[in-house]
Amino acid sequence: MNIQFGELEEEMETARDLFVFACHTGAAYCDLMELNRSYLVRDDEGSLWLKFNRQKTGVLCRIKLLPEAIRIIEKYKSDERESLLPQMKYATYQSYLKALRLRAGIAFPFTTHTARHTFATLITLEQGVPIETVSKMLGHSNVSMTERYAKVTPQKLFVEFERFLSFTEDMQMSI
Repeated sequence: MNIQFGELEEEMETARDLFVFACHTGAAYCDLMELNRSYLVRDDEGSLWLKFNRQKTGVLCRIKLLPEAIRIIEKYKSDERESLLPQMKYATYQSYLKALRLRAGIAFPFTTHTARHTFATLITLEQGVPIETVSKMLGHSNVSMTERYAKVTPQKLFVEFERFLSFTEDMQMSI
């Protein structure tokens, strides 16, 4: 997220922003390119949500927008197009992701799908969102598919075990 771009690197910056947006929403590439203003909904408290049917599954996604995602929508807001985000061909996007990875010194290869895994694991599950809720956010028809995306990290395991221990502190075993 902290990579600086030169004047002639506007498309690479856009690719980075698309990836960051996907990391904060869990939206797949094909859905990112189709998001438009009609998918933005405000709840009773004024929070902004994305509400759309996934192209791949047709399942409804409801995702409350985090501040970073809102910032990106605002950055690319344009009256000249209906889409929320700029359009970018898949091959171009993948190429820029590779260049960004190399520039940032990231060793493992990542793709557009890495953003969905990031959302499922780090943004939601590791922050305490139940996997059933993550499943709905990702537009999966069943939790078993979500389990492939949302991995229990060592940090999550540690936090959950500590939480479990706090529940059992007053318990006594009787034989």
